[in-house]
Amino acid sequence: MPTATIVLDAMLKDRLEDLASQTGQKVDDFVEALLRRIAEADVRFDHGVPVFRPRPGAPTLTVENVERLEHSDGV
Repeated sequence: MPTATIVLDAMLKDRLEDLASQTGQKVDDFVEALLRRIAEADVRFDHGVPVFRPRPGAPTLTVENVERLEHSDGV
């Protein structure tokens, strides 16, 4: 399998190292798994922003739900 080199800025590299350490993985293994999941996902791009399709049967919020939550007092 061909390999590639991806160049990261220091801030992103630090964040990925932090996330990898939280999972107990080496950063290279963590990033490879993350990129594979993204590549295999059912994803489309809307104005350059990735949009992942919801799982079948996954609940979705309606405008009414959001408005109710926005205006509730936590009850």
